[in-house]
Amino acid sequence: MSNAVENPCLEVVPEEEVMSKEDVLNFLIATGVNNCNRSYENVHKEMRMSFINMDLKEIAPTWDHLDDAVKVAVINSHIDEFRAWINNG
Repeated sequence: MSNAVENPCLEVVPEEEVMSKEDVLNFLIATGVNNCNRSYENVHKEMRMSFINMDLKEIAPTWDHLDDAVKVAVINSHIDEFRAWINNG
């Protein structure tokens, strides 16, 4: 018999963290917007602009996964809201 059968070496495997459905959807949305940002196709440009012009509360859950260029576009699109937030503390 082999030594592995006689002395099995057990390995502790950490449990994988399961992402919530909301986390998965937010990640996929951000990935899609990031890809649309790099595209020259009109339909992708329209999707990107539609996302950027959405309410900030709807964009917020995807923020950590968005490319910097998309974040800048969101800020530029909502500049008055950002200025009011900054000025009002």
